[in-house]
Amino acid sequence: MAIVGGGPAGAVAALVLARRGVRVTVLEARPAPAAKPGECLPPSLTPLLRRLGLDDLLAADGHLRSHGNRFVWGAAAPGERSFLAGTRGDGWHVDRRRFEARLAEQACAAGAEWRWGCRVVRCVRGEAAWRLEIEAGGRRQELAAALVADATGRPARLARRLGARRLRYDRLVGVAGLLASATPAADSYTLVEATPEGWWYTALLADGRLAAAVFGDGDLLPRPLLHPASAADLWWRLLGATSATRERVAGHGYRQADLVLQVVPAESSRLDVIAGEGWLALGDAAAAYDPLSSHGIGSAMGSGFYGGQAAADLLAGRDEARPAYLELMQNAYGAYLDLQRRCYAQERRWPEAPFWRRRHDPAYCLAPLGGDPPDRAQAS
Repeated sequence: MAIVGGGPAGAVAALVLARRGVRVTVLEARPAPAAKPGECLPPSLTPLLRRLGLDDLLAADGHLRSHGNRFVWGAAAPGERSFLAGTRGDGWHVDRRRFEARLAEQACAAGAEWRWGCRVVRCVRGEAAWRLEIEAGGRRQELAAALVADATGRPARLARRLGARRLRYDRLVGVAGLLASATPAADSYTLVEATPEGWWYTALLADGRLAAAVFGDGDLLPRPLLHPASAADLWWRLLGATSATRERVAGHGYRQADLVLQVVPAESSRLDVIAGEGWLALGDAAAAYDPLSSHGIGSAMGSGFYGGQAAADLLAGRDEARPAYLELMQNAYGAYLDLQRRCYAQERRWPEAPFWRRRHDPAYCLAPLGGDPPDRAQAS
């Protein structure tokens, strides 16, 4: 089997498949794990981490425990939700580069083959197997696989080549950066603060830097903000217009110096088809979530786990695994869309602001805005 994409979903699927005795190859276009703005693993992910044998490695690898969430949402006064009130313990703020490297290492230790810097150029369905043409180090070669999985994230590059379409429910994007301080905060709570333009997110990382991002609709945010090379001053001014976020940043000496911003896709979206004859999609490739939901990496890993189990069953001749995986993913995404609508409905301070007017529309997220045309240039 071949998995295209080596992020959390692809890595967990590879780990599951290798432990079930399936020969699996991961094809990752990046040469190594990349730094990302930061990610929180909620306590709800703890059972899966334990089942995968990864929970003890988080502390050993130096990731930071997260003790809860703080929010300025629906009212000017901050609210707080401590993880101490739950039964699953703390969450985690992870260094994505380190975390993804560890997932790849665990998959390889279980028997998976991992190929960094390997790009899929073409994928053709033969009589008995897929033939993948791959490029690495300027050289091309072929790989045969009985089953292929798309774990390429929101772009869903493989699935779209095979005819699937991306359906988007909103236009949310984030503009994110990492802030440094000589006297970093010790507060490991995440903070979410609503503003007329959308909302801000901040979270402390293990190295003392603060991950900070503003989220809004791409067609409503000021256009210069979407050009990171020249957006720092505007981004900083928008941050200065917040309350709790500004206090957190200024109170701990986080500064603008050396700020590097990046625009990150954050829309709710899914494929119209997430599994077909001989293939399936995993993680964000199958269904992507608004970061406000805190599903993110947890849903990707969950999809990787169940998708990996489904793939192993399909390879063993159990065809019922495909509809079971489809039903699980469909039910999970339907529940998420309902939760998202209810969450945005709680903020009513700026009813005339375009961002919030959209989200208070009763039809918000009930139907997709439309889809991308499938990339059929190299499909067969």
